[in-house]
Amino acid sequence: MKRVKKQDVELICRLDRDWDPSIIRVKRLGGQTNKNFVVAHGGKKFFVRLPWERADIIDRTAEGRNIIALARNKKLARILPRYYAYILKKKNILAPKSRDVFDVPDGTMVAEFIEGKELTLRIFQQKKYQKALAKTLHTFHTSGVKFQNRYDVFHDEIEKYRLDAMKHQFWKLLDKNTIHKLLEIEKEAERKLPVSKQGISTHNDCIFQNILVAKNNRLYLLDFEYAGLNKKGGIFYDLGYVFRDSFFNPPRMSPETFEQFLSVADKAYKKKIDRSQIYWAVIAALLVGIWWGITRYFSVPRKERAYFHTYVHRGVQGVLRLYPEIKKGGQDFS
Repeated sequence: MKRVKKQDVELICRLDRDWDPSIIRVKRLGGQTNKNFVVAHGGKKFFVRLPWERADIIDRTAEGRNIIALARNKKLARILPRYYAYILKKKNILAPKSRDVFDVPDGTMVAEFIEGKELTLRIFQQKKYQKALAKTLHTFHTSGVKFQNRYDVFHDEIEKYRLDAMKHQFWKLLDKNTIHKLLEIEKEAERKLPVSKQGISTHNDCIFQNILVAKNNRLYLLDFEYAGLNKKGGIFYDLGYVFRDSFFNPPRMSPETFEQFLSVADKAYKKKIDRSQIYWAVIAALLVGIWWGITRYFSVPRKERAYFHTYVHRGVQGVLRLYPEIKKGGQDFS
């Protein structure tokens, strides 16, 4: 567990006039980009996020609007924590009538802290949790929540991270032949994934770390940092993401476990979900992770680069293993 820095506690205390460094208890939580904390005060616990500084990578205005949409949607109350504050331009946009001013970075957020644990592969292998996740995602996808920002996995996400990576010596991580192959696969994935004129609001980061198993065994969706109106991939992208992350962060989910989950999802969505579209969405999500990983590699201290070096190469291996199986219609991705 990372140590809590004094300057972070000082920022956190600016969020509530009753919070003082001498009386609150602050514990650092996990997170690959943001700084996340649990703050205890007055017998209550709160989740506090101090955002990643890269405003060119994360659109905090769009995220803030999405948080407002989520907070107002009553159908989502059972699968989301309560949101108390989201700071933009020194104002809490969840309390527009308030005159309070908060001298903290845009994207600083305070939410309900829910006791529980992250979903893990070991937990997910139990069918009741596969059913719970399928039901949770279906509830979200059919809630009617409307995000205003576009999420285009190819022209927004992959391209954004690739352009950022090109500012650095990214060839130290990937050779020319590998880059060429990834670009070819990316173009094919873009052709294969369906386009929807209306689009659907999607989470776009359904890693286990963003899915909380509460003490009552209910599942909660966390971290809508990358959420948006998805017109290229739709629900296939969120469902495929469940498989995608295990390529980067072992242990690897077996194809059998993922297929079992998709069979459960068929029932939750009351239709047969196109497996080909799911696996092309996994490819797209892996490509996002590869270029994001390169960006992170060059933005972290040198002592942390080994993790992202491995992360990138695991993603590449995942794409190169998955692609030929999709082409021949198989599912042996081990």
